[in-house]
Amino acid sequence: MTFAAIFLQAKAPSTQGIGGVPPLLLPDVPLWEVLAFGAFNPAVIAVAFLMGRQLGRSRDQKAKLGIAAFAGAMAGFALIWIGTRLSLEFLATPARASGGIFIASLIFGLVWAAIGYAAGRREATKS
Repeated sequence: MTFAAIFLQAKAPSTQGIGGVPPLLLPDVPLWEVLAFGAFNPAVIAVAFLMGRQLGRSRDQKAKLGIAAFAGAMAGFALIWIGTRLSLEFLATPARASGGIFIASLIFGLVWAAIGYAAGRREATKS
């Protein structure tokens, strides 16, 4: 039987779910957790800062800071994924908001990359 047929045959009220299977309601993820995981993820900080610093040493690569931020966000996302696969308890609820954490990591990764870019520029002018 297809999903559409099951949906049309279900005569239970909407609180019973589709086909009599009740929906699984999970708790909301607080916004501060999403922002904290985006801002203080060690993989985001390390990758975005180091890539930004390398771009700063080149002096003409400011346009590539977005790429450094994206790489940091992907590294942070991978770290959260690995943590959920290892069943780390503190990642159980926030991992459900992985899309929001990725966007927050992208924004904060741009900040970390800009800080690294400034540090790289300062190193390059000393030499």
